[in-house]
Amino acid sequence: MMQSSSDYEMTLSLNVLEHLGINLYSNVPSVLSEVVANAWDADADSVKISLYLGEDQIIIKDDGIGMTREDVNNRFLRVGYRRRDEGPALTEKKRAPMGRKGIGKLSLFSVADTVEVHTINDGQKSALRMQLSEIREKIKDKNEGVYNPESLSEGLVNFEKGTRIIVSKLRRKQTIGTAKALRRRLARRFSIIGAQEGFEVYVDDDAITPADRDYYDKLQYLWAYGNQSTIVSLCRNLSREPENRSVSASEINLDVSGWVGTVHESGQLRDDESSDNLNRVAIFVRGKMAQEDILDDFSERGVYASYLIGELRVDTLDQDDEEDTATSNRQHLTVPRKHWRYLQSMTGWGSCPSLTRGMLKHGWERFIGSRPTGRKSASNF
Repeated sequence: MMQSSSDYEMTLSLNVLEHLGINLYSNVPSVLSEVVANAWDADADSVKISLYLGEDQIIIKDDGIGMTREDVNNRFLRVGYRRRDEGPALTEKKRAPMGRKGIGKLSLFSVADTVEVHTINDGQKSALRMQLSEIREKIKDKNEGVYNPESLSEGLVNFEKGTRIIVSKLRRKQTIGTAKALRRRLARRFSIIGAQEGFEVYVDDDAITPADRDYYDKLQYLWAYGNQSTIVSLCRNLSREPENRSVSASEINLDVSGWVGTVHESGQLRDDESSDNLNRVAIFVRGKMAQEDILDDFSERGVYASYLIGELRVDTLDQDDEEDTATSNRQHLTVPRKHWRYLQSMTGWGSCPSLTRGMLKHGWERFIGSRPTGRKSASNF
């Protein structure tokens, strides 16, 4: 017989914040990506990131819908709030929300000791300050689940729309770099930034554009899946016209678009300035990078792979009514094997026919008229 009460109880210690937020990321661009994603979910048209490195401070301001006091408590301050379970599938601007786990805002403490939030919704203003030192004191006290941020004067909210986040007492100064470097890193993490998407992001008043990714000029050959006219216009050094390829994966419910390309010399994919490894094929889901490189998940990485770079958008990997595929730090995806096999085939490996597998088997000359610099023959691949 079922009992109406239980002798047992599950509690959540604030110590979990150390794992979910404070130690979640190791660099500023990753953290700011979470804030930018939140702005997208809030239907912002623009996000302005201002670096005040001399003052040990970064300010992020968006013009989204903002939050009421109730929203701040029930959504922003509620660790694990799952917007997709408790909110509409699309925003008022018909955007598919990026956020899912409800822990992204905790990542701010990965890089800063103090976080202020100023926000306004329908004329209702809210302002608060969170201190990492205070949270850690609560953790030491073994306090179960409750931390009360400091209330600030509503007069600090000196704007009419949106949310402003101020992170200060930065913990990782060496990861910030220059404004140009930050634009590059953010541009590489999102596929929906730009006027054409109705979502502009600025770093110190300079708008981020697809060109800020700073690798399209490196491409020698390009294979496009779907309409990639914007990308093609940025590839000014192609040796021949890009090849458009169709994608048919309806049998496994996989909708894929994007591009795969190769460079003239493998050394071009070493980005010394940003320390990024550009020899990768990234997966984007709902406009945000979900996995930096899928090549590492494939058992075979021949010589040809060292010339490869690409961006694939696969929104069907993140369905509201299916299991979450992203790991907590958003660095990896856990998806069905059949989906991996298909993506694998698009980049040259796997059991399905593909242009790159054909290159490996029959040689570069047959497919693109030349071979990578420094290789005696395609048969060596």
